[in-house]
Amino acid sequence: MRTAEIMCAAVLGLAAALAGAADPAALEISVGGDPVRVGDRVLVRVAARGGEELLWGELEVAAPADGPWVVFDGPREIAGTRPPAWELVLIPVKVGELALPTLAATVRNAEGAGSEVTAPEVPTVEVATVLPEGDEVEPVPLRDPVGVSGFPWEWVLPFAMPVLAAAACLAWWYRRRSSSGGPAEVSRMKPLAEFEKLLDRLATRVGREPSEGVCDRLAAGMRRYLERQSDQPAEDMTSFELRLLARRLGWSEDVQRGLQDIMSVADSLRFGRVPVDEAGLKRVLDLARTVARDLDRHVTLEAEAAAEADAGVGADTTAGAAG
Repeated sequence: MRTAEIMCAAVLGLAAALAGAADPAALEISVGGDPVRVGDRVLVRVAARGGEELLWGELEVAAPADGPWVVFDGPREIAGTRPPAWELVLIPVKVGELALPTLAATVRNAEGAGSEVTAPEVPTVEVATVLPEGDEVEPVPLRDPVGVSGFPWEWVLPFAMPVLAAAACLAWWYRRRSSSGGPAEVSRMKPLAEFEKLLDRLATRVGREPSEGVCDRLAAGMRRYLERQSDQPAEDMTSFELRLLARRLGWSEDVQRGLQDIMSVADSLRFGRVPVDEAGLKRVLDLARTVARDLDRHVTLEAEAAAEADAGVGADTTAGAAG
């Protein structure tokens, strides 16, 4: 009788273990319950469920540039969680009942076969406007084109447009002529030297120009630097596509995370209107310089390794021909 009870318990334990191991891997998404308005920071927590025997990769967020969400921070893995869990901060830029961006993680089994895991249910967030409830905003009627009587302002703008266009062309020509190097010199500069020259110029404009302009030129310069280093069309890629490019080319973890932080700050300022102070801008510029130098070092080492491999193959071919 005692033996039968032990065997029954063993069978039940084995069945429970097999049932737990058979649980499919999935993602569980939770969002804070506080009221959300346009521009607020929304904390999202993503937890892995099932698939304890699988190897989990990083969490990927598919947030298009023209979508209702902007990735402000993350995703970052929460230390000490098994299966893993991540946190990220999103900013809504539209109103209404918005579905969260697509969240996915890659898992691999013991044989190395990979598959993509998503959440079976993606929650939605009700986003309200920042305008006062019940108030209707209407434009103030104007008495004439600029609200001032007695002066024909409607005639000033048509005559001023050619003058302003000529002044803009003259300023552009003067800046080109007075610059230390023309386009031919810039094209001959190495990618890192060209990017660091841009960073030095932007550092002198922090506090003197709007932060939006500084971040726009930083993002454009970073894309140009990545395109010259990788020979990929980085200037036409979104921030999410840049992160995929960095991972596909096997860049270091520091370069990938630094690139994500830089583009997150630029996108948050452009689309989420999240202000950045002077200290934050200087920190982003310093981070961009560090990321660029790390990437330049990585690309140089890869080129040297490829040259050594080609030299070794050439030497072996020569030796075989001589033999």
